[in-house]
Amino acid sequence: MNSITSAKPPEASSEGALRQEILTTYDLDEIRKRAKKNGVRLSDILKKLPVIKRRTDESGCWPFVPDELIMQLVRGERSLSDPALQAILLDWIESEDYNKFINLESGEIIFAQSAKRGNVVYATRKTKKRDQMKDAIEGKIFDYPVKGFRNRRMTRLLLCTVNFDRSKFTCEEAWAALRSTPTEGVEYTFNVINSLNANISKIFGKHGTLTSKEAQSSGYPAPHLIFILDEPVMVERHKGKDGNVSWRLCEQRILNRIGKGPLMRKLARTDYRKAIDQNPIWKHGFIDFEGIVSEEGSRSGRDAITYPFKYLVKCLTEDGKNSIKDVPDINSIKDKDKRTMLFTHLGNKCFRIRDVSFGKGFKDRIGMLPEEKKEGHPEWKRVRTLTGYEYNFISAFNEQRSIQRFQEIFAEQNAGG
Repeated sequence: MNSITSAKPPEASSEGALRQEILTTYDLDEIRKRAKKNGVRLSDILKKLPVIKRRTDESGCWPFVPDELIMQLVRGERSLSDPALQAILLDWIESEDYNKFINLESGEIIFAQSAKRGNVVYATRKTKKRDQMKDAIEGKIFDYPVKGFRNRRMTRLLLCTVNFDRSKFTCEEAWAALRSTPTEGVEYTFNVINSLNANISKIFGKHGTLTSKEAQSSGYPAPHLIFILDEPVMVERHKGKDGNVSWRLCEQRILNRIGKGPLMRKLARTDYRKAIDQNPIWKHGFIDFEGIVSEEGSRSGRDAITYPFKYLVKCLTEDGKNSIKDVPDINSIKDKDKRTMLFTHLGNKCFRIRDVSFGKGFKDRIGMLPEEKKEGHPEWKRVRTLTGYEYNFISAFNEQRSIQRFQEIFAEQNAGG
C-alpha cells in the first residue's frame, strides 16, 4: 500500500459526484478474506467486472521508465511512428485510474478519476483554464491604428510559430529539443524555447509568453508562442494568395533582427538551409511572426489566446468524432486534425513536456487573477492511486455485499413473520 502524500482537495469528474467507499484497504488478498468472511463469492464479483479490450498486453499501463524512454527515442532505438508505442498510448488514455482521498477530519473516503492527456477529466480542466483566459482578455485592446496609414497598426500581441528542419533533427530529436533540461546518458539539443524567448527579450523588450508545444500531422513538433509586449510594434495588413488576411511586422530594424529582412528572404528562396543557419534567433528551422489585431476578419487576441487549447479541450474517451475507441494506432488515422492531436499527446507524454505553459508575467499582462489558495492545512489527502481494475473490483465487491445484506434482512423478516 502506498504511503499517504499531501494533495489538493479532490475534484469531481465530469460524470458527477465523487464515488464514496467505506473500505480503507485495497489489498486484493484482504478483499478475498473479507469476501469469504461475509459470504460473498469471488466468482460473483468477477462477473460484475466489465470486459475491456486492449490493443496491447500492457493493460492500459504506461510501462516505460521516463529517462530510459527518452534515451531510446533520441538514440533511434524507438520511434514515435512505431504503431506499438502509439497503441500503448491509446490504451493508456482509455484506461481509467482513480485517486483515493481521505478526509482528515471525518475519515470519509472518496475516489476521483485521474486526469490523463485526452481523457474527460483532463479535457475538463483544460477547458476551465482556457475559459479563465478568455474571461481575462475579454474587452481588452492591445492594438491601435497608425495615424496616416490605413493598413498599419501598432500591437502588443504577437503570434510566433517555429518548426524544425528535418535534415537537422529527427522527429524524436526535435521533441527532445523542447525539453528545458538534459537527460543523463544521451546528448541532444535542448532548451531551445527558453533561448528563443531570451532573444525575443533583446529585440522587443519585456514581455509575457504563452507556449504551446503542438505537433504537426507528421509527428514533428511545431510550437506556437504568444508574446504580450510592454511596448507595441508596427504591423502591416497583408492579404495572401488564398485570400486570408494577416498582419506582418514591417519595421526594417526589427525584420533584420528576426531574420526576415530583404537579404535573408532572398537567401531563403535560393538556399533555405543556409538561411536557417544564419537566422539570428532560431537556427533550428523556420520561424514566422504574425501580429494580433482587433480588426474584424483578423485573428483577435481572444482567438489567439484560446488557439493553443484547441486540441487539449477535446475528450478522446467518449463517443463522438474525437473518439479513439476503434483506432488501432495513430498512423492509421486519415483525419489531419485527429492525427495532430494524438501526436501532440504522444510527443508531450514521451518526453515529459508541458503542453501549454505560461507564467506570472503573461497572466499579469492579460489581467488574469490568481487562483485563491486555502489557508491552513489541507482537508483532504491523497492516499494512493488505483487502477481501473482495482476500482471496479472494489465497486463490484460492495455491490455484491449489499445484495448479500439485503438477502439476510429479507430472510430474517420472513423468519420472524
